[in-house]
Amino acid sequence: MVTTMMRSLSLLLALLPVSLVALTPSSQLLDLHASLLSSVSSQIPLTPTDYTSVVGSHPRGSATWHAESSPQFLTGVSSYVCDGAVGLDCWMGPSYDVPNCLLTVAECEGGSFEVRADLVARGADPLGSNPQILEKYYNPHLAWRDEAMAMPGAKALPPLGSFNRRLVDSPMKLEIGGLDFDSAKSLAEGHLSFWLGAVADAQQVAARLRGGFNLRDDKIRQFYYRGLAEEFTAMYGEDEGRLIASLHTGPVAEAYVGGGS
Repeated sequence: MVTTMMRSLSLLLALLPVSLVALTPSSQLLDLHASLLSSVSSQIPLTPTDYTSVVGSHPRGSATWHAESSPQFLTGVSSYVCDGAVGLDCWMGPSYDVPNCLLTVAECEGGSFEVRADLVARGADPLGSNPQILEKYYNPHLAWRDEAMAMPGAKALPPLGSFNRRLVDSPMKLEIGGLDFDSAKSLAEGHLSFWLGAVADAQQVAARLRGGFNLRDDKIRQFYYRGLAEEFTAMYGEDEGRLIASLHTGPVAEAYVGGGS
């Protein structure tokens, strides 16, 4: 029984962030968050929805689900603050093959910063099977990742503990800590700028392929919610953890939050 309890404790600790995140974000981090959202909205006009006010609130921060004002590119954008971290997740719609853009910047005790950023592959084809996807969205972004790892103080972070979250990750996901604010800001802006450029240059996919994108996008959001729920439940308890996961993921089908597929 003791061995079982120790294994359960080890699993719980594996889900927690490695660094101690500050309890509240600094004004400079909040300003960066607002600037990142403004960058998206200036290119793809967004409208805040009442999703999060309907779902509920929590004392650790806030979240807003933004819909595209004139739907064309996006399913929506989730903008959130939780403890000392800010995030901006941009979810594409099925008419384009551009990856989803996930971005979180966290301020840690001691004044260092962490950046977790990814371009989540979409569509029915496994990443790597279509060389055009690599050439458009991944190979050009690898230099940004290499530059990040060469920044002063930069250190690779262990991957998040949730298996469901790792199912969403692409091979080029950046998880880096030990940064000063200017370095974290530069990385976040560079990541989002690359994605916005990809959206601006994107061409619509053939109508016959959109069902495959829809199907895969559904699964991505399902795994993303489950992974967040595991992580936040380990940190904040089940009720609050699942609430924060729902707020950060945005509106999804009932089957997602219920665990169905």
